[in-house]
Amino acid sequence: MARILISRVAFVATVVLATASAASAWIPNLADPAEKARFKQLGDIYKQQSKFVDCVVKAGIKCEQTYGTSVGTQECVFATATGPVGSGFGAALAACEAKVDYNKKGTGDAAADYAAMQCPADSDSGTPGNQDYASLTAWQTAALPSTYSQLDTLATLVALLADAAGKDAIATAADTGTLNKYGKGLFTCIRKCEADAKGTKGGGALTDSTTQCDPGNGAADPAMIACYDKSKIKMETKLGAGGGAYAALIGLVDGAIGDGAQPTWNNTEGCNGSPSGAFVDGSPLF
Repeated sequence: MARILISRVAFVATVVLATASAASAWIPNLADPAEKARFKQLGDIYKQQSKFVDCVVKAGIKCEQTYGTSVGTQECVFATATGPVGSGFGAALAACEAKVDYNKKGTGDAAADYAAMQCPADSDSGTPGNQDYASLTAWQTAALPSTYSQLDTLATLVALLADAAGKDAIATAADTGTLNKYGKGLFTCIRKCEADAKGTKGGGALTDSTTQCDPGNGAADPAMIACYDKSKIKMETKLGAGGGAYAALIGLVDGAIGDGAQPTWNNTEGCNGSPSGAFVDGSPLF
């Protein structure tokens, strides 16, 4: 069961190493209907990303709880979509994938829409700079399997913390739900902040700042800080100060979500950007 906890945290702790540059990110001209539409589409994509990971992690939790036989072994593997006989884990993941459509609010031209958003995300995390995708479809195609491998890779970390704290199956399940809500809360805070053009929820649409909507960052907009604090207080109420047994993870979670959002919302290189080092390593998902 401890393994299940990391599966949920892995969603919020997708590791992305990013550093800000002095270049300008996309500040949409919301007076232009076409540009406003693409900005709204970008917000929808970010929301879909959060929902997708939530969906597959819940599938993993159900698979492990119902069909798993060993607390210390991950028996429902995301990357290979395999689980114990009769678990239907692969079908459950496929159902989650079927709900994702980055082009849902687009014009029908996936390449043009991607370019109109200033080419968010990074297609090659191993190469300095932000490497463009060919289209929104290509971005989505790469993002889903990348998410699975990240979930599997990070599974061990929280398992060790849960086991070290002597968590039983019931307690770990409760903690999983709490971390789930915390992560979802941070995603929501960032999305509302980055999409805000009125300056009431963080004003991310009005600035190219990479700290404006960064969770846990003291330099973030006051509205973003308030949203973050609200999510953290709810988490600490159930897990204990700083996250209790998982305190060592909370800063990682905050940083990973914040850094992970940067290539989507604040691509400082634009399309066909040169390797300026703005994003040293960007996740295809975010």
